[in-house]
Amino acid sequence: MIVSYAPSDTGRELHACIDDRDHEQTPERAAHMRARGWRELDEHRWWRTELPESDPAAAAELARVVITDLRARGATCPDEVTAWDIGAGDDGELWVPGLGFEVHPRRGEHY
Repeated sequence: MIVSYAPSDTGRELHACIDDRDHEQTPERAAHMRARGWRELDEHRWWRTELPESDPAAAAELARVVITDLRARGATCPDEVTAWDIGAGDDGELWVPGLGFEVHPRRGEHY
């Protein structure tokens, strides 16, 4: 799962996506994923939800999508989820794959 903020993507700055290539994309699967809060499936079989930063409820909605999907995949507490990469790319995008979760490998304090 990738959770990101891209200020250059006007109207869809807050973004989450998850690779779903391990599942057959049936109407039933689409209904399950939409029930979790995912909005669209792209051509690479990644489910996405993109929201505008101007919407005061967007961050909470994106957090609900992430948490709902983690729970649906069996996570019961934050200790079971690890962020494998946190970074700001050359284009200024900050990718935070595991908001608030343990980072592997640990990098010490972040400023």
